Amino acid sequence: MWTNRYWQAEFWTLAFIIVVMGLIGSLFDRAAACIAVIIFGYLVWNLIQLSRLYKWLVKSRALYPPSAPGIWGEIFNHLYVLQRKNRKELKKLKGIISEFRASTSALREGALIISNQGEIRWFNKASEKLLGLKASTDIGQRLFNLLRHPSFIEYEQARDYEKPLTIHSPADESLILNIHITPYNNDQRLVMIRDVTERYRLERVRQDFVANVSHELRTPLTVINGYLEVLDPDMYPELSKVEKPLQMMRQQALNMGHLVDDLLLLSRLDAKEPSLGGKPQLIDINIMLDSICAEARVLSGEKSQTILFHSHSSATLTGSEKQLRSAFSNLVFNAVRYTQQEGRIDIFWKETQNHLVMTVKDNGPGIEQEHIPRLTERFYRVDSGRNRSQGGTGLGLAIVKHVLEMHDGYLEVDSTVGKGSEFSCYFPKSS
Repeated sequence: MWTNRYWQAEFWTLAFIIVVMGLIGSLFDRAAACIAVIIFGYLVWNLIQLSRLYKWLVKSRALYPPSAPGIWGEIFNHLYVLQRKNRKELKKLKGIISEFRASTSALREGALIISNQGEIRWFNKASEKLLGLKASTDIGQRLFNLLRHPSFIEYEQARDYEKPLTIHSPADESLILNIHITPYNNDQRLVMIRDVTERYRLERVRQDFVANVSHELRTPLTVINGYLEVLDPDMYPELSKVEKPLQMMRQQALNMGHLVDDLLLLSRLDAKEPSLGGKPQLIDINIMLDSICAEARVLSGEKSQTILFHSHSSATLTGSEKQLRSAFSNLVFNAVRYTQQEGRIDIFWKETQNHLVMTVKDNGPGIEQEHIPRLTERFYRVDSGRNRSQGGTGLGLAIVKHVLEMHDGYLEVDSTVGKGSEFSCYFPKSS
């Protein structure tokens, strides 16, 4: 609004001066010369004001603008108001940045901002400790040149940041770091680094405790089983009165033995023992599943269940035959235990575009949806009474999950109450 008003005033002032000087010049027959002089003087005056503006904006550190009449005075004043507003915004922004730096400096987790090419743009103090970075030399460097761990380079190149990466710290081998990358703003990535050494130490303590307790339980169980075998009512008729309690004791001792075996297997899977299951080998899954089906029919016994194996692929897997047999048999035997008499169990070996899939499908009672996410938790039971009566340990699906992870696979469960369940093991074709 003000620009129109002041430009109009400037225009009419210049026009008035030109008219007056033109009239005066016409008295001496020099009207054109007088008008030219006025226009030239006006141009020089504007160039002087432009020079003053340039010096104030670029070279001078003065807060207040130079004074000038007319439109130039308004231009100086308007720029001064904008400059003062920008200074306030800049001061506010600096305060926010200072608070951000102070808060990130207090974080125990390391935080870095890198470009899509991996150039470090910023990091906090925790990153210096966890990764051994130095602000004076490493800003602008590529993170992948400083952190040369092969797993980290593969993790970054894959650009699959759904799961974090766990590696040892390059600054201190005793530290175990959890790294998670989050892309944002199309050309930047936030790298969060957490020290999970204590968590891994506690996990190791738990694994050792379970393994040690399981080993210690084996000796008394062996003794108990030995005496229970001796206490046979056929050999000692006087024991016929306690035959039923003895049978229950034998069954519970057998269940305890299965539990100890499963705990030991889980401990070894947790520890990722290289000797577990022997060296990786090429496995004919069709032969393995056919054998497991035969065992399942024996386990079914009087239930008269229909157990069928459907092979739709001749593909093989590379891995531990012992581990995979344990995982697949857990799924098949679970289906046998929990499917009703004369029920149907179908085992499939097939392949999709990207995966090899082993599926166990039954028409049993099914599982409610609320239980499915927790099925692979240790000792989690959908129905604790039924599970115990069938001789389950509550560790079978936990073992399946660990075995699949060691073979780069995963488990999917689909179940409908009253219609049955479907457990599918997915393996990448490259495995």
